[in-house]
Amino acid sequence: MPGGVGRVSEAMLAACSAKDRTIASTGNANEIFYHLHASRVYLDGTKRYLYFVDSPGGKVKSTILAALAGMREVVEIEQLHLDAHRFFNGARRVSLTTEQEVETVLIALRLAGVALTVAQPSA
Repeated sequence: MPGGVGRVSEAMLAACSAKDRTIASTGNANEIFYHLHASRVYLDGTKRYLYFVDSPGGKVKSTILAALAGMREVVEIEQLHLDAHRFFNGARRVSLTTEQEVETVLIALRLAGVALTVAQPSA
């Protein structure tokens, strides 16, 4: 297929059909970007980073901010880039400092219909 990314693997298709899924941990934010879409977030449980893609007024961002505002927490959402020159936007990332913040945000996202990918530490 000219100009396409190629065939999607059977393993990825099977994983995408599940509501929530668990994958091997990765430290590369660009690799994480390819596991995301507007209704799926990625949680790196060891570092407590939540990665997502969303429009500025989208459902994921507004849900995260509302959940944390209810806890009187203020967070900064960081824009990551796919290239060193910062031309191409990648995922957005928020650092959740406590386990309570993680649980609250994940519950709020699930109630909003957002699926979750959890990164397991590599063995």
